[in-house]
Order: sequence, then C-alpha cells, then structure tokens
Amino acid sequence: MRRYPTRNLTFFESIVLLMANELLIYKNKTTIMKKIPLLCLLIPIFLGSCSPEKTSPMEGAWKLAYEYEVKGDQSTMIFPGTSQGSEIKMWSGERWALVGVFIEDSTMTDNFGGGKFTLDGTNYQEIVEYHSAREYLGQTVKLFLEVKNDTLTQIWPVDDEGIPVKSHHYMEKWVRFD
Repeated sequence: MRRYPTRNLTFFESIVLLMANELLIYKNKTTIMKKIPLLCLLIPIFLGSCSPEKTSPMEGAWKLAYEYEVKGDQSTMIFPGTSQGSEIKMWSGERWALVGVFIEDSTMTDNFGGGKFTLDGTNYQEIVEYHSAREYLGQTVKLFLEVKNDTLTQIWPVDDEGIPVKSHHYMEKWVRFD
C-alpha cells in the first residue's frame, strides 16, 4: 500500500493524487487515455478557483489624487496646491501603510505610516503603529471612508457616529493604483 504525506492536502492536491493513483492502478492504455480528457478539463477549473479573494473594498494600492482642508464653508486645496509630490496608500488584510514625499516652499518632506485598521460600513479606524509624524504614534484615528468603483474618499476628523466635523475637517480622494 502506498503511503502519502501526513500533512493536510489542499483540494487540488487531493484530486491530483487520486487521479495519479487511478493512472497507476489502470495500466491499460485505453483506460488511461479515457482519463486524460477529464484531467484536461479539471485542471483549468482548479487553477481558476485558486485566485486570491479581496477581503475589503480598499484592498490593494491607491494613489492620492487630491486633498482639501475644509473650515466651515471655506475649502482650500492642499494637494496638489500648496503641496506638490505624491503618496501611495496600501491595504492588505487588516493592515494599512502609506509612503510619500511632499514639496512645499522648496522643502521636501517624507511621509510614511502604517498599522492596523477596522472598517464597519463607512466608519473606519486606523491604529497607528508607525508614522513620520511622531504625535500620531499609538493613536486610533477615526475617519469616514467610502469606496465607489476606483475612487476612495477619506474624511477626518469625524464624530463617534462617523460624521465629519463640520467646523474643520480634511477630505482626501484616492484613485486605485494597482
């Protein structure tokens, strides 16, 4: 009797082992030839089912398109505007990270950060584990987050219900980058 590895096999590995076992048992060429079309049909189906699933609507990389600062009824474009440069933000699983560089008044500033996040509807929270601005370290930042097609909107600060603070908040638009 043939022994197989003791580790748990994936569904695909199990099917391949069963078909290989069948081919070894039936040494008759005609029987083997009858199994080949079945194998040829099953392999693409299994390979197609192996594609990774996105776990959240923002999974992947996004590029900052613009950022506004809103004070009451007045809004000021910060990026591009008083600041030039670029920034990329990425989400994977329960983690987020961003990296960018901004130029303002000929001064170049690196921007980076990352940590964990939670998302409940449009209520989004970032738990900041590292950041170029040290005052953010260890903080939980509450934001409004919405994804529509290839555009992601972030607004902060927000109140406990996730509604932007009308007197003073920031709004960022991101476009899918990956």
